[in-house]
Amino acid sequence: MTKRFVFLFSFFTFALFGQEKFTLSGYIKDNSSGEKLLGVNIIVDNTSGTTTNDYGYYSISLEKGTHQVEISYLGYKTILQEINITKSQKIDFNLSEELAQLDEIVISSNNTRKKIASTEMSVISLKGETIKKMPAILGEPDVLKSLQLLPGVSSVNEASSGFNVRGGSVDQNLILLDEATIYNASHLFGFFSVFNSDAIKNAKLYKGGIPATYGGRLSSVLDIKQKEGNTKEFGGNIGIGLLSAKALVEGPILKKDKEEASGSYMLAGRRSYIDLFSFLLEDFKNSSLFFYDFNLKANYDVNKNNRLFLSGYFGRDTFELDGLVGTTWGNSSATLRWTSVLNEKLFLQTSGVYSSYEYNLDNLRTGSEFRWKSNITNYNLKPKLSWYINNNNTLNTGIDITYYQFKPGKISSLRGSSINEEKFSDKFGLENGMYVDLKQKLSDKLSLQYGLRWSNFNRLGSEEIVEYETGTPLTYNAEQNTYEENEVIGTTSFSSGKSIESFNGFEPRISARYLINDESSFKLSYNRMYQYLHLISNTTSPTPLDVWSPSGPYIEPQYADQFAVGYFKSFKDGKYDLSLETYYKKLNDVTDFIDGADLLFTEDIETQIAQGEGRAYGLEMQLSKNEGKLTGWLSYTLARSETKVLGINNNAYYPSNSDQLHELNLVGFYKLNKRWDFGANFVFGSGRPVTYPTGRYEQNGLVVADYDNRNGNRLPAYHRLDLSATLNPKKGKNGTWTFSLINVYNRQNAASIYFNEVGEIGETDIATGMTQATKLSFFGIVPSISYQFKF
Repeated sequence: MTKRFVFLFSFFTFALFGQEKFTLSGYIKDNSSGEKLLGVNIIVDNTSGTTTNDYGYYSISLEKGTHQVEISYLGYKTILQEINITKSQKIDFNLSEELAQLDEIVISSNNTRKKIASTEMSVISLKGETIKKMPAILGEPDVLKSLQLLPGVSSVNEASSGFNVRGGSVDQNLILLDEATIYNASHLFGFFSVFNSDAIKNAKLYKGGIPATYGGRLSSVLDIKQKEGNTKEFGGNIGIGLLSAKALVEGPILKKDKEEASGSYMLAGRRSYIDLFSFLLEDFKNSSLFFYDFNLKANYDVNKNNRLFLSGYFGRDTFELDGLVGTTWGNSSATLRWTSVLNEKLFLQTSGVYSSYEYNLDNLRTGSEFRWKSNITNYNLKPKLSWYINNNNTLNTGIDITYYQFKPGKISSLRGSSINEEKFSDKFGLENGMYVDLKQKLSDKLSLQYGLRWSNFNRLGSEEIVEYETGTPLTYNAEQNTYEENEVIGTTSFSSGKSIESFNGFEPRISARYLINDESSFKLSYNRMYQYLHLISNTTSPTPLDVWSPSGPYIEPQYADQFAVGYFKSFKDGKYDLSLETYYKKLNDVTDFIDGADLLFTEDIETQIAQGEGRAYGLEMQLSKNEGKLTGWLSYTLARSETKVLGINNNAYYPSNSDQLHELNLVGFYKLNKRWDFGANFVFGSGRPVTYPTGRYEQNGLVVADYDNRNGNRLPAYHRLDLSATLNPKKGKNGTWTFSLINVYNRQNAASIYFNEVGEIGETDIATGMTQATKLSFFGIVPSISYQFKF
């Protein structure tokens, strides 16, 4: 038996390593700008293949001899090249943009083939150019609004840039901009996102099947890459819309001793100018509302194998309401990356990341002026090694270390008021992660991607931890179905850097693809995710004032298990493709506020929340047309998302804030000719959960609303139609006009419905004893026009 095993092992080893093989590797770039292209398909002899990584690098093993290499990428001309391999070689390829000869849009069939053959599922990729084609509110293309038109992704209302993925809450989305965490992605309270479409190279959303590379959130990962800049020549563009203006410049970085570009840079900026016209409205002439942001990216080739990257973002919003209230909020981030080709099979990237989010709330009423200031900051180090073992095996491994500092609140006097200064205790945390992830092709039919991530979170001092009489901050009173706050009996002091409490999580991930034939495949995935940060909110959409809190003595980490199964099919040589996915997600230790919670000015936030469990499940369908004058997609989502927390809704499951049974999106692009492009999208969604009062009672002369079941009612169904038209410049000219019409038939969709007891006789407000409901809609029909020219 032993001899037989040795013989089989020796035979297998010879078969694996006995053949003479070499490695073809290099970068793939845009021919006009020199920018590296990610996700490019490299197919050899129409059989084996690979794709470029996030930095445009590829590596593939080939036997000695002559091979037919095909390089294809959406929107670019395909390269077919015969290469004779006698040794390992580094070859860079330059792809040129596809100029449609028949005034039609063509999406390469290779892109559809990639969807069928890849182990990835529940993944959405959008290029910056696709985002710009979609009808945009007030003329500003938006990556988050574009994602909301795809299956499994939704928003609570038309003005929110926050998004929900497969029933998850907004804080369960990990949003990365060049690897830096973005904690609040909203400008102007959600009308715009913080992402300038001109500066975006690619956006990739993982709804499920999340690789072990990522961690820290339960529902999704949105990984956004910024443009690197033009390595060939200086240029840029300027855009002007109804409410904002933006500009971008880019160009090469040259070495002193030669003219060849050693790198490139990109700078972009935006600013809204609503505040410049506030004087036209009497009620807002002393008010202000505007935002601005800046994007930066630069890269430099140290030598042929080593590159440095620097990325940055800074954005701020300012709102002030005529001496009553004011607020500012915004993100800032910086990423320094070093990539190194250690050899043709090993690619190393190391990133150091800084990210911060802060907000200020100002009370400007005379005599009681104060400022509330809060902040969350993290420092992140993450080296990652990619090993291209052979054409059937690619290994990614790395570590992820993040240090957090939370400043939950500081109140200080403004304008010399008598308000006493108060500061809540800072909180600190250290999150560690180690992972290994393997892509493996077992046969022509079966491929796997699987891995394991170990995560750890340490709540650190210095901090005073409150001790409660019963050991917990709240006690549930079953008779009254309410929570009672327990008595504080003391505090425990933890010195700087000392561990207060530690949590560990093992997170297995696996995705599998079975190729039925060249035009269809079956896929399944499973992933477990841990989340150690909590966004404490009692609103359905994200606001600048929401509080981030770390796990600790009284708040357990959240974790979730998600299973997904999918079927993928292409028709007529890739002209059409169909995807069907179903999923089930089980969530544990999710947080929700208790009845009567006060979240803003409470230091011991654990006294205002409770933890429970959740579940989300659904079916997603998308049918896409990829070629011709008319392209686009039809998507439909049937889903449920529910939460169960002791003491809420009689201890039974209730709809979560992101629950939406039906969602339908129809998106189309039509290329009339070389000058005119048209776009349209129709959106329909079931009404969102809402809690209406079920009665009222009088207390001390005031009428008070009485509420029963949490999220027991629904807003009316939501729907709207948007149109856009783009006029491209004549040959030899510059300047592009974009016209859009949002909510064409002026549908007054309900963002919320609230109730009050106030009536009016003449000009006097009086209590009538009658309840009246008022519907709040953000906007009706909205026309816009924008102009952009390049230089």
